[in-house]
Amino acid sequence: MEEDMQIESGMLTRSLVGAQKKVGTYYYDIHKQVFEYDELMNNQRKAVYTEVRQVLEDHELNTQMIGYGVRTLEGIVEAYVNPELPPKEWDLSRLMVKTKKVVYWLENLKAFLQEQLRNAYDIKEGQVEQQRPGLMLDAECYFIRQQIDTLWSEHLQAMDALRESVGLRDYGQKDPLFEHKNAGYDMFLEMMTQMRRNVIYSTFMFQPTPSTQGATA
Repeated sequence: MEEDMQIESGMLTRSLVGAQKKVGTYYYDIHKQVFEYDELMNNQRKAVYTEVRQVLEDHELNTQMIGYGVRTLEGIVEAYVNPELPPKEWDLSRLMVKTKKVVYWLENLKAFLQEQLRNAYDIKEGQVEQQRPGLMLDAECYFIRQQIDTLWSEHLQAMDALRESVGLRDYGQKDPLFEHKNAGYDMFLEMMTQMRRNVIYSTFMFQPTPSTQGATA
């Protein structure tokens, strides 16, 4: 009887130790995931703050604005022009009707559009500056900060929703955290793309009048 009790006691001890290890591993994994989720958001936050810091610290945003325009144009070109397909299958009619008959190679098309963008932006800047010197910089700062404030807030809400849904999704044999990171990264890239697109569109649409010159300050 005493020997049986010792055997049962030993089995119970090993069972408790095993359970403690499982619990410890479970909480370690939770803390690790929380840390990695936070790390993902911190990296995205740093990228957004870098954009904001440039607006606050730079006194010449022309280069940054041209960069927004170039990357926006590249995205448009890549959406409608597939270099792996023959030119006749490119959707140039939706990209730019006026260039359909004269431009067919992807890199030439990008270079052409970039040059047109720079010329158009120089003209736009000159028109705005005629209203008041420094107005273009004020407008650039305003549009960048406005879009970052709006889209970053929306992105944080979307990331919270994504994080909460991780445990509810069936990823099959895939790692949920890995899939979450991929989805979060794609969402972040889309947010930045939308920010650049909205900023460059807003800037080109900007028509300053005496009553709106102070609106962008």
